[in-house]
Amino acid sequence: MELKKFRNKYDLELIPASHEGIILGTLVWDPLIGKPAFNHPGMPDHIFNAFLDAEIITEEEWKLAFKMAKDEELKEANLAVSTVDLHVELISSLEQPAIGELGNTFTLKSLKKFSFGDLKVRIMSPLLRVQIDSYLEKLKTGNWKYYDGKIRRVFIITELYYGKIKIVIDRSVKNDFLLAVKSSGLEVSNEFELGSNIEYSFKHENVPFAMKLELVKGFTS
Repeated sequence: MELKKFRNKYDLELIPASHEGIILGTLVWDPLIGKPAFNHPGMPDHIFNAFLDAEIITEEEWKLAFKMAKDEELKEANLAVSTVDLHVELISSLEQPAIGELGNTFTLKSLKKFSFGDLKVRIMSPLLRVQIDSYLEKLKTGNWKYYDGKIRRVFIITELYYGKIKIVIDRSVKNDFLLAVKSSGLEVSNEFELGSNIEYSFKHENVPFAMKLELVKGFTS
C-alpha cells in the first residue's frame, strides 16, 4: 500500500532493496504487484545481457553498451519537489545496507522525518535508447521466442534518482541515534539544530532510491 502511495505521489517507483549495482537498463519484475524484483530464475537481469544471451550482439558490443549505461552523467533532478519524503512504514521496509544497519540498533519509528534531498538523476540518453530500440527490433525479427518468453513483459529502468538522506530527530534521542549512525557506516555531512529538533544529512549518492520504469514491449526511442 505504501509503495503505491509513493508511486502516486512522485510518479516514481521506490527501490526498497537498492545497491550500487542497479544501473540504467536493469530489468525489473512485478513492480506494480509488490516490491520490485531485480532478478528472476532463468531470466537476464539487464537488457544488454538479454541481447548477449540471444546472440544479437558481440561481447565487445556488450561491454561498450553496458559501460555507457553504467556511466551515464549524474544531473540535477528536475522534479516538482526539492525533497522526497518517506512514510515511517516505508523506512522500515528499506533494505539498503546502511539504512538496515541503522534500524538494527535504533527504532526507526521514532524518527520525526526521513527524506531524500539534493536530488540527482541519471537519465537514459537518446543514443542509448535508439540502440536498445534497434536491438529490440532485431531480436523480435530474429528470435521472437526469446523476446516473448524472456523480456517482453518485463520493465526496464530508464531513470535513476539519488539523494542525500535527511533525518529529523528529537534532541532527547540524539545520543542513541548517533551511536546507531556510527555502527551503520553512514557519514554525517551536515547537522542543524532548531528548538528540540535536530536534522542530520548523510552522504548516500551512490545508491539510487527511486526509478522510472518502462515496459519493454512498449519501449521506443
